[in-house]
Amino acid sequence: MLRIAGFVNVFAERNRYPDITLEELAEAAPKIILLSSEPYPFKEKHFDEFKRVCPNAVIKLVDGELFSWYGSRLLHTPAYFRRLLNESLIDLVNS
Repeated sequence: MLRIAGFVNVFAERNRYPDITLEELAEAAPKIILLSSEPYPFKEKHFDEFKRVCPNAVIKLVDGELFSWYGSRLLHTPAYFRRLLNESLIDLVNS
């Protein structure tokens, strides 16, 4: 779904739930880092650690239900992803 929305997963070649070190994240140098609210409940307090490793990345806290839950929630996902991509691109331009 992320690919269809216009995002590129820098770890797409890994397994479905990759275990990534901070060094690997720094080497991949993503432009946008999406921190999901689930299954691990990332919060804004985690931003500093990711910003230290990827200082040029835009970091977003995202609704994990719209990324990983099946069913009626998926009806809202395309619009959410479009909004998220547009906001992220604006943040990249302004950073």
